Amino acid sequence: MMINSEMTFDYSEVIQKLSEPLRKKLEHSVELLQKAERLALAYDDVYGYYLAFSGGKDSQCLYHVAKLAGVRFKAHMNLTSIDPPEVIRFVKREYPDVELVKPKKSIFKAAVDNQILPTMRVRWCCAEYKETAGAGKVTLIGIRKAESARRAKRNEVEIDSRKFSGDLEGLEEYRKTKNREKRGRKPKGNREVTIVNADGESVLGCIRGKESLLISPIIDWTDDEVWEFLGVLGVKHCELYDEGWRRIGCIGCPMSSHKQKMIENKRYPHVKRNWIKAIKAIRNGGVFRREYIWWNIRKDWMPPEMSEDCSGRRRLHQTSRSRTLDGGGKYEEQLCRHSASANNGCEQTTTGRQNRGVWNLAAPGFHPDPLLTA
Repeated sequence: MMINSEMTFDYSEVIQKLSEPLRKKLEHSVELLQKAERLALAYDDVYGYYLAFSGGKDSQCLYHVAKLAGVRFKAHMNLTSIDPPEVIRFVKREYPDVELVKPKKSIFKAAVDNQILPTMRVRWCCAEYKETAGAGKVTLIGIRKAESARRAKRNEVEIDSRKFSGDLEGLEEYRKTKNREKRGRKPKGNREVTIVNADGESVLGCIRGKESLLISPIIDWTDDEVWEFLGVLGVKHCELYDEGWRRIGCIGCPMSSHKQKMIENKRYPHVKRNWIKAIKAIRNGGVFRREYIWWNIRKDWMPPEMSEDCSGRRRLHQTSRSRTLDGGGKYEEQLCRHSASANNGCEQTTTGRQNRGVWNLAAPGFHPDPLLTA
């Protein structure tokens, strides 16, 4: 049987099989890709677009829309060391043309170096493993507004440094405005790039250095439309969807539900073991770094010394030692001046919390399946 990457489709035939709303969205997506291709080739004249691939339904949809548009692109899948093995096998089997980019270090080692696990508020994992991919190029991503309230605010054309967010016409206006501001100024080094824009004009580039121009061709597509499109094409998808998984991402992603994390912990015990090792290393490494202040961390992620007083403010109980922060600076731990009764059982809360949360996963005799990430 033919694999997904080898399947070819006639654009006019595909359009006729789609529902009217999806037909209009596909036409817009193809038009966007074809119009912006000159920009992509200006930054990468060999491959054109940098297509961010994950093996999920959205990146599959993005991949085949780009093929229908007839544009030049190279698909890349940036591995994190906690990718579901079923997804990796699926990509290797059905999309062998996708380049698998291995991380420089595992996410467990990165967590120890950062002295904090990935959380919902401090998602350094995305910044380190995903968002830097495609730097200096025009990157295709498969995000959709229907996925979350946060993504509902995103636009189809953006610069990843958040300097611009809008559409292709708005990007041209942004570029002209920046060029007027820079007129007469001496360029800094070789950071300025002259490109050919979507209208075929030689202009000053709108991204520099490690910035990426992000294009989201399927941003307005719904879940049902994604599945309709893949169904019309007849391409195979990852087996995890058939087992009830609604989304496919990193094992133990901070953004997934508690129930999903428990399922993943049971299915992938090796990931659980490696997180426990990372937690041990973090605990042995001392306090958190200065940039990860306490309000970024859930209650059950706090070290045992911490508690919450009656006013809701988190304090450190007095100990006989001072702690050392990065850079050699020191601070004295703050005394909780409230009594146990005034604190609504503050002291009892502190001792009780010592046996809760991920900070005690590494404690001797701890066996229940933990919630490894926030």
